[in-house]
Amino acid sequence: MLKKVEEFILSCDLARLSTVTPTGLPHSIPICFALSENDTIYTPIDSKPKASSKKTLTRINNINHNDDVVVLFDRYSQDWNELGYLMLKGKASIVQNRCENLDAVRLLKKRYIQYREQNYLPDDPTVIKVKVYDYTSWGNLSSE
Repeated sequence: MLKKVEEFILSCDLARLSTVTPTGLPHSIPICFALSENDTIYTPIDSKPKASSKKTLTRINNINHNDDVVVLFDRYSQDWNELGYLMLKGKASIVQNRCENLDAVRLLKKRYIQYREQNYLPDDPTVIKVKVYDYTSWGNLSSE
């Protein structure tokens, strides 16, 4: 990824993960995330209350059926010269490797104080990995 793309991603506090249901309907949710050096986005299933107590969350079920996802980052401002968005296209999976999971948790805790100090990230959480293969951007991606 280009440096300006990485800087724009890191300037955002949250993103939106879009998946596709088994019936073909879109499903988008806000996510906390971390960016690794190998064009991979990590997002955990954390301890915040969920809208449903279903055993399998919709996003996990969707990824198990169709691993094509979009992660959207955007910036809004009253000064429309500062507007910008970045849409990452990727393949999603659940992290299975323990070392990779620990690395993802380390990155997430470094990024979010709530994960470090408020116990919103359980021990050995489920982590979604999005391997980015393409992106589209528009507007001002400058982090200044």
